[in-house]
Amino acid sequence: MSDSSQLDISKTAIRGTAWRYVALFTGKFMVFISTVILARLLTKDDFGLVGYAVTVVAFLEGISDLGVTAAIIYFPDDKRRISTGFWINQITGALFFIVIWMAAPTIATFFRDDRVIEVTRVLALNFPLLALGYIHESVLLKRLSFKQSFIPSFIKSLVKGLASIGFAFAGFGPWSLIWGQLAGTLVSSIAYWLVTPWRPELAVDIKMAVEILRYGLVFIVGELLATVLLNLDYVLVGRYLGSESLGVYTLAFRMPDLLILEFARTLSNVLFPIYAHVRGQGGMSRAFFLATRYISLLTIPMGLGLALVAEPFIVTFFTEKWIDAVPVVQGISIYAMLLSIVHNTSSVYWAEGRPQILTWIGLTRLAVLFPVLYWASTSAASIVTVAWAQAAIALFSVLLNFTVASRLIGLSPADIWRALNPAIFSSAIMAGAVLLFLNTVSGLAPWLTLLLSVIVGGASYLAALWFLQRDVIEAAAGKLLSALGRA
Repeated sequence: MSDSSQLDISKTAIRGTAWRYVALFTGKFMVFISTVILARLLTKDDFGLVGYAVTVVAFLEGISDLGVTAAIIYFPDDKRRISTGFWINQITGALFFIVIWMAAPTIATFFRDDRVIEVTRVLALNFPLLALGYIHESVLLKRLSFKQSFIPSFIKSLVKGLASIGFAFAGFGPWSLIWGQLAGTLVSSIAYWLVTPWRPELAVDIKMAVEILRYGLVFIVGELLATVLLNLDYVLVGRYLGSESLGVYTLAFRMPDLLILEFARTLSNVLFPIYAHVRGQGGMSRAFFLATRYISLLTIPMGLGLALVAEPFIVTFFTEKWIDAVPVVQGISIYAMLLSIVHNTSSVYWAEGRPQILTWIGLTRLAVLFPVLYWASTSAASIVTVAWAQAAIALFSVLLNFTVASRLIGLSPADIWRALNPAIFSSAIMAGAVLLFLNTVSGLAPWLTLLLSVIVGGASYLAALWFLQRDVIEAAAGKLLSALGRA
């Protein structure tokens, strides 16, 4: 593949991630503001109630399209196949709603809280609402139309945040986040129809449906395992430690998830269609190397930095009432940082037509994770232990995923190290500078400590990159400016 005809992976990924992350971050910022308001208005028990419903729905949301959207991206473009996928989604969305509605009493019994029935049934409306926009989103992603997909994502996040804030001020309490979620999903699906010219045909091709579901079934097993892995801690904490502990744990998870894991998930969504576009053209290993390097340059310092400033951050935004969340934030920050740097390996497996690898990796990780988290929730009976157990298993996941993915696409351990070492060395210097600052100042207001720590950390990290890895920062800056200049 010649240089003139080669798809510029890094620029396309940067533009796509920029559009999608701005949309996500804008709305997540609004959700964060609503979380701050709710944390000051609600008890930990109320916060945990929302956590119950979100945990249940999250278990199924990741698989609610049965892998149809992934199949649409993977297979050649065909209007009839896309329409078939759309109608499959409508059926599965309705079925998931019915299943959750009927299972709500059993779910409440599991969590030992009858309040779970009503909130779970209402939040289950999210499934049919999501189904309306799934295929339209996949059409945009397949065509690498990231700018167009920005609009529905932005609207969803914005409406979700604003609605949650509005409901919170109106006195809806824990229902604020639930009604905000539903409002955001509904408006987003409408927006996808407005920005995507494609419309479904009133026809279903049975042969194509079987083809889609066969691919999706393999894909969805991996997604189901990923969903279990992402929510197992919530289930065990809610079951054995109660709603108040779940409330603290849920709040502590929000910032690492927003800043670090959301970025990794967004980039993975962007990279899947890009990897699918270049598979067989010899560009996969280079694309993976660059993606790993640029992800780590952002997420490693963010993870370490958030862990270091967790206490002034929590006190500043959520008050002393939530001080118990500090050590949990520290553990989850490291967990999120580690998972972020291997998150794009899933895109490699999908694009190579090997989603079954996700299944085996997920099963291996689950076999290790479940007994460890079960012990942390029952014997140790501590959400802090749960958080740090997550971080330890995430390190195991990093080693496993890099080993498998690098062999699949022909990268050596030395190549992986070269991709990661600029971020690792510079972040270590940053951590040392922040620790020195925190240990030499005392008596400052929490907000001032937080602000100065961020300044010290950011400056030391950029300085370390500039003096130790100048070529890396110049290349990254050049790619960023070039990509965004053409966005």
